[in-house]
Amino acid sequence: MDVVRMLESYRGRDKIVRLCTYAAMLLGDSGRGDIHKKLLVISAELGGARMTMRLFDDLSMLFSNLKYGTGSKEKNLLVRAMQLVTNVTYQIFYPVEHIYWLTNKNILTSFVSWKWVVGSILAWAVALMADIVRLIAKIVTLKKEVNELRKQQLLQSSDESEDQVRSERKTTAIKEIRESYLILIQNMADFVNAISWLPSGLILWSGKLSRFQNGIFGMISSLIMLYRAWPEKEKSS
Repeated sequence: MDVVRMLESYRGRDKIVRLCTYAAMLLGDSGRGDIHKKLLVISAELGGARMTMRLFDDLSMLFSNLKYGTGSKEKNLLVRAMQLVTNVTYQIFYPVEHIYWLTNKNILTSFVSWKWVVGSILAWAVALMADIVRLIAKIVTLKKEVNELRKQQLLQSSDESEDQVRSERKTTAIKEIRESYLILIQNMADFVNAISWLPSGLILWSGKLSRFQNGIFGMISSLIMLYRAWPEKEKSS
């Protein structure tokens, strides 16, 4: 079963645990009974488990960033710049969060834990904002390309091979646009939560959302993550 396959992989399991974390948060804050308190405890424990597992994500993040490099293959300068900002900020996010984890577990007693958790959330928010800008720029570029390809197809070129290439590229671009929209919604939902978890009054809606609202936005982003990671045959069935 594909559910089992998802659970067997680290990335797949993390996405399912993430969804459960936000679902428990949403349900736990929907009332004041004993069961609701227990659900909030479950949410906190699952979130803590995910943070612990992220202690081992630095190298995979570094490998991914080194593979992208300076993005010399990317033609759109804004997309390239925002991708670099996203990569660097996520690379910073991990060690900052690790220090918070160590202070929270009383392993590093000379550090002030709240400063590090705020720092990690800020890094996450900056990375999300940069990626949102990147995705918008990418969508605009791809839409222009699709429109140009449609115009070229209307010319009814006599070269069938060229028409086939254009048709395939247009199909690919449309798929990329749809995927980009999904990631954009996912990032925007996460960005709402990131800002809300900053100290109250610091910026925008920081400290103003309830855990119920955080749960809603978290479930939206988690469901999109899970959908994108799900095997293709399940999506199309």
